Amino acid sequence: MERYPDIEIYAKDISFKQVEDWLQLHFTSVERKNVVTKKSEARIHLLVDGSEVLVFGNAIGKYSSIWFKQNNSPWDTDLDCAHAACKQLDTQIRCSNSGWEEGQGPESQWWRVTDSEDDMLIDWPEA
Repeated sequence: MERYPDIEIYAKDISFKQVEDWLQLHFTSVERKNVVTKKSEARIHLLVDGSEVLVFGNAIGKYSSIWFKQNNSPWDTDLDCAHAACKQLDTQIRCSNSGWEEGQGPESQWWRVTDSEDDMLIDWPEA
């Protein structure tokens, strides 16, 4: 499997602090660059070992987006990252079922990753 150029996962019901604590388990340096706390635009911009990570609170319903703009992470794919996040954040994670390229439309099938069930392809955000 090829390494994705960026990684994005969606984590259910998590705080920015939980995300930062999780990232500190995997990276040497996690630095806050900017935080917006206004509910409709809540986001945090981090520098993680020199690479940008953006977290958008409640990006889709109760799910926050965690986006590694450049994949300088320990994970090759969104699904690899989702498994690590699910286990360590103890929450449901959703991610695209494939890599994304410029000009490509949004995915209709997403992985749902939980600790209690096998990974499942679902329709989302409609589902």
